[in-house]
Amino acid sequence: MDKAKLEKYRKRLLEARADILRELEVEKEYFVYNEQGDIVDVAGGMISNEILTRLSDMDVEKLNLIDKALEKVDAGTYGICEGTQKKIPDARLNQIPWARYTTEYAEQLERSNRR
Repeated sequence: MDKAKLEKYRKRLLEARADILRELEVEKEYFVYNEQGDIVDVAGGMISNEILTRLSDMDVEKLNLIDKALEKVDAGTYGICEGTQKKIPDARLNQIPWARYTTEYAEQLERSNRR
């Protein structure tokens, strides 16, 4: 991949990373720690916290994928499918710059995981 494309993807990855970190900070503010009130209030707070925790877990996973993609940019292996060693099409990288696999290989993995 040429340098201009690599820099474009690096910039998009860094922007996505910064967005996630900002979102995680905002989510922290919404955690409900109030244990006062009736059982419905406490249960509602616990459910809200659980939902935010799961969202945060997904964000953390995405953040890890972004960091791995940035390492690949530095190593010169960005845009190469980890399963097939084929080039990941630009259309896929434009949609998901942290993609580890070609669409075909990702679908193959998903099918085998369902079994």
